[in-house]
Amino acid sequence: MFKFALAPIVIACCSLAPLPSRAQHGSISAAREIEIRGVKVKVPDLVLRDQEGRPVHFYSDLIKDKIVVLSFFYTSCTSSCPMQGKIFSELQALLGERLGKSVFLISVTTDPVRDQPRQLKIWATRYKVKPGWTLVTGNEAEMNKLLVQFIGNKAGGGMHLPVTFIGNDRKGIWTGASGVFAPEDLLKAVDYLAQ
Repeated sequence: MFKFALAPIVIACCSLAPLPSRAQHGSISAAREIEIRGVKVKVPDLVLRDQEGRPVHFYSDLIKDKIVVLSFFYTSCTSSCPMQGKIFSELQALLGERLGKSVFLISVTTDPVRDQPRQLKIWATRYKVKPGWTLVTGNEAEMNKLLVQFIGNKAGGGMHLPVTFIGNDRKGIWTGASGVFAPEDLLKAVDYLAQ
């Protein structure tokens, strides 16, 4: 079994059956259902905003048919989030030309009330975010639809367990683990899922 740092990786094929469409901000958005380590997760196609303030559809723009590394953070965090930022910054360097072409990084704020695009942009500058690494926020009610699915909590700051998900959406393979991981270990997991 492949190891993701010290935590075992469980490779799970996801079911890509579309869920019923629903209106989101005036547009029709579909959710996808995936399976991560035996747990079904509905990935909503919410219209969010990136660090530049541009609208992005969470599933169809950021995840669909891509290899992604997904984490959750908030900009005023002083414990695990700065470590996650540093690790993703080092991972983007290790990915080199693959970043934004075959592998994409996504950081989702858990504190959308405070983390508007301006705060995300400041955080992105601190960690030298390059094209291919997208930070996202949205209104609290919409973000809760996403956060509850992936991390089981509603929006807000405070103590939290760092969680990373890695998926090859085209192949329908996803995995996830709790903790802080070395960028080299994340790269190994990305390469394993890319095979």
